[in-house]
Amino acid sequence: MGHPTPRHGRRQSLAATVAAAAVAAVVAVGLAPAAVDARKTITATGRFLCQTAGGSLEPIAGSDIRLMNRNAVAAIDARMATGTTAADGTFRVRGRGGDPGIGRGTRPDPYVRLMYKSIGADHDIHVEISRPILRSLTNYRGDKTATRRNEKRDVDYGTVIIRSLECQAYVAFRAAMIDFKARTGINTPGGRLPVRTRVLIHGDTAYALYDAIKLPRKTFVSPQLATHELAHVVRHVLDGNAIHFGIDAARFIYTRNHRCELESNHGYAFNEGWAIFWAGECQNRTVAPLDNYRVEANVAAALRALQSRCGSTDGRMVEVLAKSPRSVHSFPDFQTRHKALFGCE
Repeated sequence: MGHPTPRHGRRQSLAATVAAAAVAAVVAVGLAPAAVDARKTITATGRFLCQTAGGSLEPIAGSDIRLMNRNAVAAIDARMATGTTAADGTFRVRGRGGDPGIGRGTRPDPYVRLMYKSIGADHDIHVEISRPILRSLTNYRGDKTATRRNEKRDVDYGTVIIRSLECQAYVAFRAAMIDFKARTGINTPGGRLPVRTRVLIHGDTAYALYDAIKLPRKTFVSPQLATHELAHVVRHVLDGNAIHFGIDAARFIYTRNHRCELESNHGYAFNEGWAIFWAGECQNRTVAPLDNYRVEANVAAALRALQSRCGSTDGRMVEVLAKSPRSVHSFPDFQTRHKALFGCE
């Protein structure tokens, strides 16, 4: 009778095959090209200027900026660093970034984006397009420098001129807030000023809600307009809360276009007359009789005359509103409160 053939040889052969495969894998890994970390540390420099509605070039000062790495979809662009523009619009920001993978194509594609947010001792402002859904659908990246592809060294973007409504609004309203502090000694009531651009419901003109500014797409943002609309916010906030503003807006019909000679009602005329007074508008545009305080130019002229007659500073004129919440809705109301506080009408 025969004996079974021993299986030890087959087992040894299998073990040898496995060992050889393991060695081959180690060798293959050793010989394969190593993944290259293409992230780069980049310093971006340059200067942002805004071409204003009047055509002049103004520095975009004090704005938050972001050094970004561009991707196929704007929503997933990666932030590499943050910074702030200087008073003359110059910037210097340093960050590190890149794309996953191997080789040259994974170097960062940097650009610098303006955020139009600025906080200072005399202002706190944020300018932004009002339609976030459309920003996403159009792959919106905002006002920015050009994108540099596959960059591996520092970038100087030079002088970048921006011509958008957003930069014009930022420059003008930031200056209006700084001017308000200089004229009164206090910051703009209400804290941060939100300015929303390209609004859909507008009636072709800029307007102020309780504590925010709304600008249609074709708004001509002059310094005078910014001062006027900021004056509305000041008055609205000092007069009461948002509910009180809503009640006043309904009963005085704030939602209409105004003009210097318009005769409406005491509440509407005072609301517009205050802003006209603050912005220095409608000079010599009064309508007889001058004591018809349903005409906004008459209200502005009366405020100027009272200020001159009583020697009241701009700060004191604002103080009348601050110390009279819910009680000043016409020029006679203002005159009465001014006399009660300062003994002069």
